[in-house]
Amino acid sequence: MRDESFHAVVFRLVPLGLMLATAAAAAVAGGGWAERISPLPWLVSLVVVGLPHGAADLAVTRRIGRGTVARVFSIYLAGMVAVLTLFMAAPVPLIVLFAALSLWHFGMGHADGQAPPIAAGFLPRARAALARGAPVLGVPLAVWPAETAGAILGLVGLVSTPAQFLRAQTAFAPAPIHVVGQALLMVGAVALVAEIGATRGTPGALRRSRDTGVDLAVVAALGTLAPPLLSIGVYFLAWHAWRHLGLLSPLVAGVEPHDGSSLWRAIVRLHAAALPLLVPTWAVVLAAWWWLSPGHSARDLALLSLAVYLVVTPSHDLLVDLVRSRSDTGEQSVAPPAIAPPSCAARLACSSS
Repeated sequence: MRDESFHAVVFRLVPLGLMLATAAAAAVAGGGWAERISPLPWLVSLVVVGLPHGAADLAVTRRIGRGTVARVFSIYLAGMVAVLTLFMAAPVPLIVLFAALSLWHFGMGHADGQAPPIAAGFLPRARAALARGAPVLGVPLAVWPAETAGAILGLVGLVSTPAQFLRAQTAFAPAPIHVVGQALLMVGAVALVAEIGATRGTPGALRRSRDTGVDLAVVAALGTLAPPLLSIGVYFLAWHAWRHLGLLSPLVAGVEPHDGSSLWRAIVRLHAAALPLLVPTWAVVLAAWWWLSPGHSARDLALLSLAVYLVVTPSHDLLVDLVRSRSDTGEQSVAPPAIAPPSCAARLACSSS
């Protein structure tokens, strides 16, 4: 049985507190300290919560119905190969598409864990995704355009040719990044206002909107006070991945966290379920870091982990959509009642990029 107060504290209030603490520390300690520790959340994410919660995708495919695992996972791997090929050939458009997909993924991930749930249909979900996802990227782009450009070009420089790097320097200059960030903030604000207006008659929707506003205020504070590699890394690890670790627990681990003991069991089982994808991913990342990073720096390892998310996110998001669509139709093969009740299943389709 789900303990709502435990879930609210562990999967909402604690992540909000960690993001606020990071923002305050960055403000007090200064930009130099924040830049030095910027790789840290990405390095932690490689081992704990971040990458593992996405690497549980193979376990998820085993829950979506008999006879589909090989076919679905073949499509999943083919998508990864296709994105990797396109990224190596044309990194600039792929990074733009990845940013757009991440915005959607972060926004829907935030919304999928809320109550009352977002209504089915493209328009309600688009409003929800833009309202919650646009500020995650919009604030760092608007406030830290030069640092954002530096992180993007650092990644491109590791994996691209000199000609591709020159094109990236033009595409990802600070001025256009700043403009895009401002545009995202306006889009997010309009989407949130539109959602509030469209759902004003839905019981509980006003409370959901209030909670969303508090969440986004903390995200904005983090993005304003901490440089982008740090702020987005902490958001990804402490908010997006951690919250969805809890939402995936009934589906993958067979555990609904309701106290410290059940939470620990869920974490251990989810990480164990992720190992078949996680171990080869670690090998690839470490090999790439060894060959591509001249100084074997922590920042380069963090940037290469971003490349991993860029490659896997489209396939992962397709799997998320498949699980979400089957949850919407109530198909029991998605989440049998013994593992996760239908009321929870609709919130389980939202793991990482």
